[in-house]
Amino acid sequence: MEHMKKRRIIICAVCIMCAAALCAAVIVSCTPTFQGSRVKNPDAYLLDIQKMNGTDVHTLQLSEGDVLQVRFETVKGSLRMEIKAPDGTAVYSGNGRETTGFSLSVPQGGAYTVTVEARQAAGTIHISLTEP
Repeated sequence: MEHMKKRRIIICAVCIMCAAALCAAVIVSCTPTFQGSRVKNPDAYLLDIQKMNGTDVHTLQLSEGDVLQVRFETVKGSLRMEIKAPDGTAVYSGNGRETTGFSLSVPQGGAYTVTVEARQAAGTIHISLTEP
């Protein structure tokens, strides 16, 4: 009887340690990380990503008729970028693999939100207002 009790305690201890290790692994893998350089200005958003996990958000203050020059290239992992107009509509959504450079005309003035989601990613995202 005593032997069974010790065995249950050992099994419970092993299960608790495994659960703790799994939780720690999940927390570490979900922790946002960024290695590289990042510039956030009212009219530019520049990311040179060596390694990124997680989400980064930036707001650009733009006027109707402005033109953004966008360079977006995913070198490794998964990068997803979305640019939303002040009314919430997406004016761009992509992964940096099909099209790596383009211009984007701003349909209305206001705050444009750029959201970047990354998983084990490396690459470049340069968004800047072109000179008139």
